[in-house]
Amino acid sequence: NGSGAFQEEKWLGKTLFFGDETAGPTVSITVRDTRCSMISLNPDTITATPDVLKAVVRANNTNAGVYGTVTRTGSLSVGQSISIK
Repeated sequence: NGSGAFQEEKWLGKTLFFGDETAGPTVSITVRDTRCSMISLNPDTITATPDVLKAVVRANNTNAGVYGTVTRTGSLSVGQSISIK
């Protein structure tokens, strides 16, 4: 829903529904993810790129991503619908 950086911040306090909204798995979006220096490491080469974290600090007060809590378990499958409310 939308485009641009940090769209996940709009999800705070909402729930992701996977598949059938009444019976499928759900994840409650609970808190912003305050990033550490690990975001600056290339996962393939382990080369540090400090500009990545610096950009996140400037753009969004060190936050990038969100944490969620599983609130209902169930099966996931490729192509399954996902909605947020």
